[in-house]
Amino acid sequence: MLRAILFDLDDTLYDLKAHWKTCLRIALADVSRITSCDLETLVQRALTTKIWINQLPDFLRTQGITDQGLIADAFTRYRDIWFDTLTLDPEAPRLLTALGARYRLGLITNGPSWSQRPKIERFDLAAYMHSIIVSEEVGVAKPDPQIFHIALNTLAVAPGEALFVGDSPENDLWGAAQAGMPAIWINRHGATLPADAPQPIAVIDGLRDLLAIIHAYDSH
Repeated sequence: MLRAILFDLDDTLYDLKAHWKTCLRIALADVSRITSCDLETLVQRALTTKIWINQLPDFLRTQGITDQGLIADAFTRYRDIWFDTLTLDPEAPRLLTALGARYRLGLITNGPSWSQRPKIERFDLAAYMHSIIVSEEVGVAKPDPQIFHIALNTLAVAPGEALFVGDSPENDLWGAAQAGMPAIWINRHGATLPADAPQPIAVIDGLRDLLAIIHAYDSH
């Protein structure tokens, strides 16, 4: 019998990739206009090379942008809009409320506190979660099973009594499997599951059907 449901954050409880692309388009709009660089090409290159906030200035220099004022303005805009425009999946509040009435809920997210805690606060996830684990704060990150066991211990449940929901085959599916937990894969962007990845109990493209899937699994 399930007693706890644990979640990843990025690209699980909200669409990180869509948010990322929107922020890059806004941040790079003036760069494109002033330098005549194609905006969508710049955005796609930044996405492909995984350019986060602090990496934007160096990225722009690699693209031949030399105007330091323009680079500084793009960086400031990118930084300022990143947290202000974050949007929780609209299905999440209803889902978390329903699950919280029956299970203990936990969150495990990789990343530094400066980037993850503002998201957690903006989404008011502390109102739903019985445990919130940020990798930097515990000194270990997914897929290391230790971080899963830290969360399970704070929830006072065994691995076989919990289910993990996440988007990353490497971090979430492998990590949960090594910790002894079944997992559901959220595949928002049509990725292909690696052949050697642990098989999830279900694959979904968003949160819409998750409640029914969890209830069905728990009733078996």
